[in-house]
This record gives sequence, structure tokens and C-alpha cells, in this order.
Amino acid sequence: MNITRQAETLPYDQIPFMHWGIITKYNFTSEKIRYIPRKRWDPLSSAEIRLYDPTLGRLIPIGKRRGHFSYVSPVRGARPEPQTPGKPSKDVFKNIIEGRDYAIFITLDDVRGDNPFSVSPVMLDVKKYRAVTISNRFPAMVRHIDEEIEEKIRKDIEDEYTKIALGINLVTLPTKYYETLSEIPANDLSAIIKSMNVSIDYCVEEARKRGIDLAPVYPFFNIGFMAGGSQPRLHSQVYIDLNMDGHGAFMENLLQAFEEKYSSGYCYLCTSRHDDRIVYENETWMVWVTSSPRRNFHLRLTTKRHVERITNLGEKEINDLAKTLIISSQALDRLGVTRDRNILFYSNPFGYSSFFHIFVDLIPFERIGGIENLDSCRVSRYSPEDVAMELRNIIEKSL
Repeated sequence: MNITRQAETLPYDQIPFMHWGIITKYNFTSEKIRYIPRKRWDPLSSAEIRLYDPTLGRLIPIGKRRGHFSYVSPVRGARPEPQTPGKPSKDVFKNIIEGRDYAIFITLDDVRGDNPFSVSPVMLDVKKYRAVTISNRFPAMVRHIDEEIEEKIRKDIEDEYTKIALGINLVTLPTKYYETLSEIPANDLSAIIKSMNVSIDYCVEEARKRGIDLAPVYPFFNIGFMAGGSQPRLHSQVYIDLNMDGHGAFMENLLQAFEEKYSSGYCYLCTSRHDDRIVYENETWMVWVTSSPRRNFHLRLTTKRHVERITNLGEKEINDLAKTLIISSQALDRLGVTRDRNILFYSNPFGYSSFFHIFVDLIPFERIGGIENLDSCRVSRYSPEDVAMELRNIIEKSL
């Protein structure tokens, strides 16, 4: 579906520097080299990934890393003024939805739109759809760069620990206005998840055509200013890393944990009943309070069927996920938990053959202290079992 044929298009030579992750010979100057997004690995908290080679009888580096990295993207500072407590920002998505501002539409509901690598922003009225996925206008990664300037830029930027940050940043939004998961109808939240999933598959498919066959994918919601939300309208985001240079420390821990259980012949998420910490469950999903929370009131959701990637969810699983997120969010509201929250989706990176079972973390915002920043640990003020009991009571009374 080529939607640019039916909409006003922004000419290629008029695209501002790094808008939609686009760098061209028209918008790039040598002074802008410092503003090109970089992916930087921390030399003190990252290491080469080494795999065992049975023919050599030793571990062999595979040219990829694991550990801490940063996307250094100064262009992110050029975004519309973010919302602050008592001063919500303008809903910039309204003009996009009504066809009065440019966007690159990757999916319209669950129908593919323009190519994820498109360099043709359009103005298109999309109010008739429930949800649309667009390329982020102010991304943390480069999505397109003219070949004639790419080699010189790489020479000026890249070293052992630094690369141009290549990837696709997506935003999925409902065409009707909502601010939290507690207020959105289930069918509109389902539409967001479906649109997001179709766009992820589309991006991965097009990346493979370009020789990129390994792609960690990070879907999430930032809800509220304190949780990183720069726009008041509810929306999901996806970071698709196309650098093929490894993955972060938390993902490495997940892969190793799943592999440890798999080598013992089982999947933890398929078999554990989480003792008395279950909060809610339906035919396809369950929710529980984590035994070692990353924040107080940290909830975890997973499918009852073994599913490795979010894009493998079936229709009923998507609809049940939407209902589960809404019920969980409303229960936290009634418990008095802050409405600033992160919803994090964990799934097997594309191209990886690792054993994995998807799950979702619902994490309320909370200020953290020194020990939490020193290492991967948290100090929890509430017993997970007590939190689960209170939430169960709230949900049982509301259903």
C-alpha cells in the first residue's frame, strides 16, 4: 500500500536534519557531525559475547557485545516541549491524525502502509482508523543516510566502542484521545497492540532485505511525565536496533536464565504458579506481583501458551492482553499507586535462536537511591504477597 500517492508529500531535499531519522546530503553539514546519534558501549560494563566452538574446544568471540550501552542522540532535545507537572504539553499527534502535519505511516490499524525505510513524509487524514503506527519524528537512531556521505561520517565517528546508532523508532497511537491504560476501551488498546505488532514484523522483514538479520526489539509505553512520557496522549513506542552488535545486560541475563531452565527441561513461565502472588488471570494471560520487584507494586504478565515473540500473539491473546492491562492498571489506581508507569514488553530478539517466553512488566514510577544505581538490585518496601492480596481483593470486587 503506497499511501504517498494519495497525500501531500514533503520533498526529500526539504527534510530537516535527523527528522524521522533521515540524514541527507541536503540537510547534513560538517558542523552537524556531533548531533548524529551514536550507540556507545561502556568499556567498563560491557564485554564481547563468546560462544563455545566444539571443533576448537574453546570460546570464540562473535564480534558482538553484551552489557551497558547508550544511544547518544542530541537531536532528541529538539522535540516539542515535554509535559511537566501542572503544565501538559500540546498534543502534537492531533495535527498528524487530522492530516495537518507530516508523518511516515508504517501501519494503519493492522494494514501495512509505507515502507519502514521510507523517506517520504506525508500529510494524511487518518481519523477513520482506530490506531496508526508512525516513524518517530525525533528518534534516538538513524533510519536513513545517503550513501555518498555515509562512509566519511563513519570514519569520523566510529571506533571500537562507538557506532552510528542505526535503527527504527516507532510510535503507535490511538486516533481517539486517552491518557492512561485505565481509561482506554479494550478494543482501542487491542488496535494499538495489533498495529504495533504488524509494524514490527514489517520493519524486521524490510531490514532482512537489507542484510540485517539480527534485531533486538524493545516495545514499551511511557505513561506520565515522571515515567518519561513527553506527550500526554497515550501511545506505545518501539525501538528496533539494527546495529547487529549485541544486546544489553538485562537481555543477556534473560537469555541466560531461560537457557538455564531449558537445559533442565522446562520453561519457568510455563510451569510456575508464582505461589500466592497471582493477581488476575483469564484464558490466555496471568498477572502476578514479582517476588523480587524492580519497583514497588511491580506487576508481571505472561501468556499461558508458550510464545517467544510479541508478534506471535493470536487474536484472542491480543484482546485478552488489552483487557488484562486495563484491569491491572485500574486496580493499581484504586490502590493509590502513582499513575506514572512504564509498560515493558520482553520478547526474543529477531534472528536469535534462543529459548524464550514473552512477558510484560508493569512498573510504576518511583525515585530510587544509591544502592539501586550501584548495581542491579532494588530495595522494596512492601511484601509482594501483601500487594497481591490487596490487588486480588480490588479486582474481585470490580469484576
